[in-house]
Amino acid sequence: MAVDGCGKFLKYSMFLFNIVIVIAGCCLVGFGVYTKTNHVGISQVSSVLGGNLIVTLSLVLIIAGAIVILLSFLGCCGAIKEVRCMLVTFFVLLFVMFVGFVVSAVLVYAFRGKIEEYTLNHLKGSLQNDYGFEPQVTEAWDSMQQVFKCCGVEGDVNSSSSWAFYKRHSAWFVNQTAPIQYVPDSCCADPDSTPNRTMCVGQALSNIAPRLGPPVPPEKTNNQLHGKGCYTQLEQFLTGNIKILLGVLSGIAFVMILGMVFSICLCRRIQPTDFYCD
Repeated sequence: MAVDGCGKFLKYSMFLFNIVIVIAGCCLVGFGVYTKTNHVGISQVSSVLGGNLIVTLSLVLIIAGAIVILLSFLGCCGAIKEVRCMLVTFFVLLFVMFVGFVVSAVLVYAFRGKIEEYTLNHLKGSLQNDYGFEPQVTEAWDSMQQVFKCCGVEGDVNSSSSWAFYKRHSAWFVNQTAPIQYVPDSCCADPDSTPNRTMCVGQALSNIAPRLGPPVPPEKTNNQLHGKGCYTQLEQFLTGNIKILLGVLSGIAFVMILGMVFSICLCRRIQPTDFYCD
């Protein structure tokens, strides 16, 4: 016997819900394939953060997307055909995904210190040894410094790991020939203007950063030089948008819970005599 009344509402709500889910799954697979096959921007990021990180992430996205598509198929067919075992399977798989989502969030929070240490080590290693020698690494750092208006790894203008990392630790600085520049052009606020660029890279004045310091007294700062490290700028960007991030994560959790509620309620509405699984 087919469901009616509230059961029909649940049935078609479940169907529409899974249409949205299948679109999300296709997006995950598409983005995963893109990250795996794009050999320009993605390979640059991979060269800075570690070779296996992006490959692993792309595989995770593809697998997660495939699971989501399978999940939506079970939900759609289970709802339209009123197949209880499909709805139960949908509920179980979605519950497992929800638990995995929560556990992943908890693990990321619990091991945030190790994640930060891993990221900083790879950033410092690539900047110290590969910048100026490996084209992908150089392009990745230049792009990052231009986009986030930063210079070096972390800290503010008085840190030895921000703009000063270049002159204190990088092989790029040691192996330069005249004229010497203390930071690359991508660290400059206006690299296209010759006077501003020469001031930024330390070829104009010797009594201000980057030739002076760190530490850098307030009156000796260089307004043409990005003073903060890229990790610090990225961290501040994420902190400033934490409400949006939490909103997205909460939305994903809510959608999962909604799907489980719909499936179990519809399953209960279907009469035992209607139970079949073919």
